[in-house]
Amino acid sequence: MYVATSRQMKAYDKALLDAGYTIEELVDKASNAILPHCKNYDNIVIVCGPGNNGADGLSLGIKLHLRARNVKLYCFGNPDKLSRANNYYIDQAQEMEVPITFMDEEDISLFVRDAKKADVVVDAMFGFGLNSEVRGIAKILVNEINNLYDVDVIAIDIPTGLNPDTGIPYGSVVCASKTVTLTAIKQAFLNDECHMYTGEIAIELLDVKDLRHELKLAKLVSPSWIKYHLKPRSYYGHKGVYGKVLQITGCDHYRGAALLASRAAVFSGSGVVCVCSSDKVIDALASTTPECTSLLREEILDVNVFENRDAVLIGSGLGLNEQSERYVIDTLKNVKCPLVIDGDALTIVSKHLDLLKSCSMPIILTPHHGEFKRLCFYNDELEMIEKVSQFALEYGVIVVLKGPNTIITDGNEVYRNITANKAMATAGMGDVLAGMITSFVGQGYLPKDAAILGTYLHGSCGDIIGDNSYTVIPSKLINLIPKVMHEIINE
Repeated sequence: MYVATSRQMKAYDKALLDAGYTIEELVDKASNAILPHCKNYDNIVIVCGPGNNGADGLSLGIKLHLRARNVKLYCFGNPDKLSRANNYYIDQAQEMEVPITFMDEEDISLFVRDAKKADVVVDAMFGFGLNSEVRGIAKILVNEINNLYDVDVIAIDIPTGLNPDTGIPYGSVVCASKTVTLTAIKQAFLNDECHMYTGEIAIELLDVKDLRHELKLAKLVSPSWIKYHLKPRSYYGHKGVYGKVLQITGCDHYRGAALLASRAAVFSGSGVVCVCSSDKVIDALASTTPECTSLLREEILDVNVFENRDAVLIGSGLGLNEQSERYVIDTLKNVKCPLVIDGDALTIVSKHLDLLKSCSMPIILTPHHGEFKRLCFYNDELEMIEKVSQFALEYGVIVVLKGPNTIITDGNEVYRNITANKAMATAGMGDVLAGMITSFVGQGYLPKDAAILGTYLHGSCGDIIGDNSYTVIPSKLINLIPKVMHEIINE
């Protein structure tokens, strides 16, 4: 299943037009996709706005009329500013004598009268093209639709008044019993709080060339993907086959980050986890995670530390100073296995981006939004989503962009995570994720697969706690990792 922002959907529609489809054809195919959701109703009212979403409703009304349904079309908008498709299907509806009313505010009572008698009202007012609060007659219609009782409401693509990217209402919003969305689910739907407006969500594909992969729409990580990729423990397995992980993390002032990352790696199944850090971190390590080994970090990093490692993590709690900068530079120049870069190391890397290109080993970056902005400037969240895959492709890295529905991309494919929750917004959560991803890389997973697995499982553990807790504590989340992995393997 794919997910898209409003900008991506507009680009998708343009790409279809560039591929040779006419707008009238696309509207026809859209109404074909919506039609099965309306066939079981006899009395149907469709409210059509002035754009292409309104044209979808008009085309749908014509097809239902031809199938002997009692259809009434209500249209609004400046006649001089209707879309080309809207004008085309208005003409078609009039030729076929489909009852159609061009509304102003005086006609609202007619709409209310017919809507109360209907089995279903179809919202074809604006779709994902709306970018502000509904006003005027549209706002009146939204409120009247929401005042209906015992009448189903189907929204085409997205309920009118709902921000298609955030899932937050602009103002008045149609409360649909079902939303039939086309091509990809809208990013808004990832916000569970918007489902009070969408009702049931059904996704339908148009009978057109599928450009979703080509345009790099994101795939949602599915439980079946995780089940297929997560490896069971081997009967003949031993610590040597589950990866030797090195973590260059922590400092005297930020001991917790190193402790969380190392413990997460152990609990995720790593065979050997070695923490290269300051003496205070190493002293604390013995009591928090005695399963780890350790190396005292010298002022100059000994490059021999990279020998016989299956994965390296650098950055969690490393600190920002000249010594840390030297550690990061030396690691990028000398690492001999896949590298995960997190926390303070990301800030340092933002000043040495050329080293990403020159490093011959696979690299996974795990920034939150602020850290990514230091790596790659963006103006708003929609631009950030577009730039993350461009950045990954340009620098030959995998980016795990942390946030709601975390983005994982290598520049060629984009994935969005479906687990995790707002209770996980807690210090140390990213350190746990970095430790998990490093563990999976060390266990032999492909770097991109390791990033996806780590992100999904991290969120799954958080969801179990978050279902009954206001806050998810990272150290408590770690305890659940083996149990969740076991349940997925054995379900």
